[in-house]
Amino acid sequence: MSESDRRTALLISGGGSTAQAVIEACQSGELRGIVPVAVIASSPTAGGLEKARALGIETHVVERDRALPKEAFGDKLLELLQKLDVDLISQNGWMPLTPDPIVEEYAGRIINQHPGPLDPGRGMDFGGKGMYGARVLAARLAYVWATGTDESWTEATTHFVTPRYDEGDLIRVARLDIPQLDRPMAMASIGVGLWGHYTSLQPQLLPLEHENVIATLNMFGSGDVEGYRRETPLVPAEHEMTLNDAKALAIQIFPNG
Repeated sequence: MSESDRRTALLISGGGSTAQAVIEACQSGELRGIVPVAVIASSPTAGGLEKARALGIETHVVERDRALPKEAFGDKLLELLQKLDVDLISQNGWMPLTPDPIVEEYAGRIINQHPGPLDPGRGMDFGGKGMYGARVLAARLAYVWATGTDESWTEATTHFVTPRYDEGDLIRVARLDIPQLDRPMAMASIGVGLWGHYTSLQPQLLPLEHENVIATLNMFGSGDVEGYRRETPLVPAEHEMTLNDAKALAIQIFPNG
């Protein structure tokens, strides 16, 4: 490890497939300038912990204790990050809302992986509270098919972390085409086949997410990175209700995310 390498903490809550891909990319030499110093999980049952250990990476669990003030969670996490001398944080399937002191301490050096298109500064997008896991792709599918838009794609996204879910500036996106219909469908009709379409597309989206995170970290390995915002709205104002309906349908079909 050279002095210029960025000591990176990978934050997870579940299976940790992206963290595994990042670690393997570092160990193979595909990803340079990044050194994963630890995988930190928000739950002791996170499957990604064992994957990290198998690859020789230090692991920690920082779990929020609901019996304590919420500030205690942030204090404990920040103390660990400082003890590990972390310079860069990559949230990869990290579920908790990141505490403000960490966002402030690592401003411009804390990123998040999101499985859908975001539109920072406008807010009408496929992120926010409740939009995680399978729900994101399902909501995008429902929106595209209900509106009949010719923008028949979804995106794997990386963005900077801010005090609220999924509102930070974009860093990098990678697009995945989704099936386009001949005409718009009613939301009720979309719900019938949404699960099947999701299960056929998710195996294509997940490796794209891995590649996008690795490419993003490569950017940080070469220096500081600036974010950006979309020039045109992701969701036109006239489709706001359809967006909300698509999100509601996705939550209904995937109640556990």
